[in-house]
Amino acid sequence: MTKFHAALQRKEVVDKLSDKSILESIEFVTFNIEELQVYKDMYKELAQLGFIVMGNFEDPLWLVSGESNNIKFHFNNDIYGEINLALKCYSVQKMYNRITTQTVRANVRQIGEAIQITRGFRLDHVEQLEDAINHFSKHIQYPFCNSIREFLTFYNHPHSDIYYDLCLNYNTKISNVRKLPNYHDILVFDYALDLFFQSCTFDEEKLQYFPIFLWWRITRIVPMRPIEFYSLHRGCATIDEEGRYWMVLPRKKKASSGPGKLEITDTIQVNQEVFELIEEYKRLTSVFSVESSYLISYKAYRKYVKTKTTEKIHKKIGAFQFINLIDRFYDEIIEPKFGDLERLKPGDTRHFAFCNMMLQGFNMLTIARIGGHSQLETQLHYHSHLDHFAHSFVHHAAQMLRMQRKDKWKSNWITETHTVIAKSQLFKASDFQEKYRVEHGYCTDNPARCKVGDCRFCEFYFFSPLDKIEGLTWLKNHSILLENRLKEQIDLMRYVTKSINYDCENFTFQQSGQERLSSICNELRRVMDQKAMVDSYLLEDEL
Repeated sequence: MTKFHAALQRKEVVDKLSDKSILESIEFVTFNIEELQVYKDMYKELAQLGFIVMGNFEDPLWLVSGESNNIKFHFNNDIYGEINLALKCYSVQKMYNRITTQTVRANVRQIGEAIQITRGFRLDHVEQLEDAINHFSKHIQYPFCNSIREFLTFYNHPHSDIYYDLCLNYNTKISNVRKLPNYHDILVFDYALDLFFQSCTFDEEKLQYFPIFLWWRITRIVPMRPIEFYSLHRGCATIDEEGRYWMVLPRKKKASSGPGKLEITDTIQVNQEVFELIEEYKRLTSVFSVESSYLISYKAYRKYVKTKTTEKIHKKIGAFQFINLIDRFYDEIIEPKFGDLERLKPGDTRHFAFCNMMLQGFNMLTIARIGGHSQLETQLHYHSHLDHFAHSFVHHAAQMLRMQRKDKWKSNWITETHTVIAKSQLFKASDFQEKYRVEHGYCTDNPARCKVGDCRFCEFYFFSPLDKIEGLTWLKNHSILLENRLKEQIDLMRYVTKSINYDCENFTFQQSGQERLSSICNELRRVMDQKAMVDSYLLEDEL
């Protein structure tokens, strides 16, 4: 199976174990002049496959195929002899491992610049490189130094250690990860949207904002790009003879072009709710169906847009129109009732969908196929959101548990109460028909029927400590313990999902790795539930 591997590793098939699995040896690659012919053979293979469009290995200019156009690779450091040769071999190895052309070209440019600044990594030019790096912006320093470190790991230059140590001083990556909206504001949007459509009594009321309802319900499950959502066709959802529901996405299918590359799929299975929502919108817009073959009706959108400009003829809505629709929903429906909130953007739900799939235990190959990614590495971008997602879920769940407990225990709950201690003073033992003294509180059920074990995780527990400081410490300490376990489980989940063996060509994956990933995610959700319950006894000023 294809291993999810680093950029500078070399694989070799040792044995074929079955039709779906092989035994591979994987080794880290370092430059050896005696292996030059190996790199030349790899170069020829890349050329035959169409990755390299023009140039010979010995030439100073290569023309390499990119995603949208051909890209030039310049190797202008012949005066430094073997270093320039090593840079070519480094480039070939990375391209052979199917690292993207844009990434490799950036590496080559940065390394080539460093070679020129240091006159071939001379010992007396370390300060010149440090001065040059210090003049770069923070966003450039990390990738520049990372490229140099990777190259010097590959090419064992006599002064590699000195330059490597210099680059370690710039080892802090400036995050370019998309910032998602505040989780509370996301939940308010979800609630407001449901509330609005539950209150609609006529089709005309639904029609104006139904595209938002479709977008919210579909793209949180199916990780679609906004342009894919706008381009859905009216016949995108179907039901087969076995009663299964399918959705065809407007993606350009691409065949796998080699190890580590995936064939893009455009047909995925969805649930009945998605199918019925699409059918409902098609019914609402049937009068406009002759105007366009796209699902989201531009004519229906224009019906509610007040503008003095001349109407342009569009077959489908685009980003501008959809963002305008979301803004109008906030202005007219949400903010008059819920106040000013951080607004969602069309691309946010794709991130939600990926994070939800990860927390449910989907492996990288499955997520890539559903999400329309051609490379497994692309999934790593979304791992950065997992901590935010998990902690937001815990916080929200804790708030919900507090509210449920409030409604269950007393209808005239004082909402201004802001501390656990005040809450414990609000109730007396006589408020509960059935009560049993347990650690730092009461069990409002019968302990003989207990299936939880730890009162802090139980919905029937009423926190009422004899020693309030000791009781709060007991809760806080366990909240901290669960916080550490939560982080450990997320880190372990990231590690395991990257360690699974994937066969990208046949769309299969290591079953034992998937089972381990599923087990870890089950434990992660258990820890999240436990922390939410413990935190529900602590309010924000006590966490």
